[in-house]
Amino acid sequence: MSEDVVQVRTGLPIVYRPGDPLAGDGVDSPGGRPPKASEATAERIVHGIVSNGYAVGDRMPAESEMLERTGVSRETLREALRILEAQGILTIRRGPGGGPFVNALNASYLARTSALYFHLAGATYEELFETWAFMEPLISAKVASLPDRRWKLDRLSPFMAYDPHAHTRGQVIHELNDFHAVLATMSGNRVLTLLTQAVDHIVVHQVLTRADPTDKSKAMAHSHDDIARAIVDGYATKARKLMEEHIRDVVAWVTDINPGMLGELIEWR
Repeated sequence: MSEDVVQVRTGLPIVYRPGDPLAGDGVDSPGGRPPKASEATAERIVHGIVSNGYAVGDRMPAESEMLERTGVSRETLREALRILEAQGILTIRRGPGGGPFVNALNASYLARTSALYFHLAGATYEELFETWAFMEPLISAKVASLPDRRWKLDRLSPFMAYDPHAHTRGQVIHELNDFHAVLATMSGNRVLTLLTQAVDHIVVHQVLTRADPTDKSKAMAHSHDDIARAIVDGYATKARKLMEEHIRDVVAWVTDINPGMLGELIEWR
């Protein structure tokens, strides 16, 4: 199979390269315990997705073929597939023509797992905002420093001169969030992209939805427009400062509505 570029919903490019399917050995799990058979099998399946060049929407081999390749029991294989389904890596379709299909990467799954760890660690929304305010301005400056002005304009033009009153509340929330997600993908750093999108997801779905973002949407859209233009024009310092101001403004608006929120634990949901 030739090299395929898989696009995530927000545009993150993931290249799956050809190779041996379902290859690779399991490694020790955290805590020093040996991995369960289902966990080791899930790892092998993931290695197979990457090495065999599967693209989003591709159907994985039939159960009988996977059982032969992995050498595990049917129960173990099905548990491994359920693990990957819970992580959003696969979709299991039932009935004729069904089976496991490869999903696009979705940072919301990383966000949910991260929120669980943040909650157990005692992390607060104040710390979440601090992280957000650290990452986003750096990304803005990094993207602004990229030389291809036409490419930047093409990616960011939907957020320039954006009129929130021409969209529904759901569209406004989705599209204002997409501005940050698209910026992250433009950085070209996949780790930074996924981490930033996970933080953005928690901010949007646990914080901004507590208030009514449509009340602030015009100001947010204006800020996005200013940031986008600075990025397109290659003004890295200006883009960083505008993003810092934008995040401070959003945080001030949210905490004015929910004064005690900063000290609350990040929820797991």
